[in-house]
Amino acid sequence: MNKLCLSTYLNVLKIYENPQMGGLNNILNALVNSICKTPQNIPDYEITKLKKGAKNISGYVMDQINDNFTNPLYSENAKRKLYQFLNPSKLSDIAKVLAIIILEDDTISDDCNIDYVSHTRKSDLQIIKNDFDFIIGIFLYILKCTDNVHTEIYSSAINKDFCNAAIEQYNSSVSALSKNDSDKQAIMDYDIPSKAKSFCRKYEKSIDLLPLCQIANIVNPSHNHVNKMYSDYCDCSKELREQIMKEIDCPMIQVDDKYSLYCLLDDFSDEMVKLELIPENNKYMFSQYVIKSLYYEKNEPADINPTIFPKAPSNFFPNHKASTLSQFIDDYLYYKDKGIGFTLPVPFEWMWFNLGLSDCPEKDLIHWLNLFIISCCYNMPKHISNENNKYKSLITPTLYDVKTIEDLHFLALLMLYDTYLCE
Repeated sequence: MNKLCLSTYLNVLKIYENPQMGGLNNILNALVNSICKTPQNIPDYEITKLKKGAKNISGYVMDQINDNFTNPLYSENAKRKLYQFLNPSKLSDIAKVLAIIILEDDTISDDCNIDYVSHTRKSDLQIIKNDFDFIIGIFLYILKCTDNVHTEIYSSAINKDFCNAAIEQYNSSVSALSKNDSDKQAIMDYDIPSKAKSFCRKYEKSIDLLPLCQIANIVNPSHNHVNKMYSDYCDCSKELREQIMKEIDCPMIQVDDKYSLYCLLDDFSDEMVKLELIPENNKYMFSQYVIKSLYYEKNEPADINPTIFPKAPSNFFPNHKASTLSQFIDDYLYYKDKGIGFTLPVPFEWMWFNLGLSDCPEKDLIHWLNLFIISCCYNMPKHISNENNKYKSLITPTLYDVKTIEDLHFLALLMLYDTYLCE
């Protein structure tokens, strides 16, 4: 019998670590500090004992973990702190090995919620929707429900041969399940074009938001989205999702995972500094706050793009005319490019001080950061080498289609994809 505990878990992650970032101490401390709000540092000698299955995490660290166990930022923290230490091409293998350990652990019941992030039950391990969420969700289960004392025999069994055999076993079980379900699936999917048309008719009034369904499916396919259209799209088979996009002449977005999209926030903020649209000391806000957008998805923006920004006239602000953020940025770039003596205020600085973003509610800050991304992308050239390969869709969502912060966030990510990754 295999046993799920901290030692078996750590040994699997150690086997599939990123060779350029190696070290089990980095992996465990990244996991722990994704939960805790105050920095923790588990020393190497203790990690060696944890890896062997000789002890549990020390009490002073567990006190911090227990105090912050339900930290809502755990997933995003883990993405930033842990992801770099694992081999990104092996996340699926890690998930499969852990799944086999769980399946063979007869102390875990079939209806047990085995991970506390994507909420996968032991009985549903044949379908792992998000490998990384599954991996970090299991860590929380281990901390809450398992003991790591006297688990040396289970720890010593975890090696490369064990992992290879476990992956093969998992793949075989999924293949057998797929074969048994093939007739049922054939009946369900025999008329995919008709189902795609039905989906588009159902959401005809929101048709312009359909391209954002792809972003929802990349960012969080298992989430119960505010807009039911996003959740319904995520529940469709891959073939049906592709057919839905074909119905509206929208190309499929080619991104492996959500982390690729969020990495674009760094590229975006670096370029905004070069264009002098934001100061260097403010660029961190995009990677720190925009990723929190879904926590405020139920708040509807009152006015998505109000006309409260300075408008550049032929001379210095006559009559104090106003414009939208997008027009303000466009005017700023125009004057800057032409080298005209008159200059507008730096857009981000004007927005920051005049809207009082330094002491506003966090959801308002997140709203304006997403809007700033969209407005900048509207006025920037696409970073593509071949114009024929540009992401093109006959249906393109705009700010006029946005109803919630969720919509606004997905539109911002689509604009980043359109600007940086559509090659």
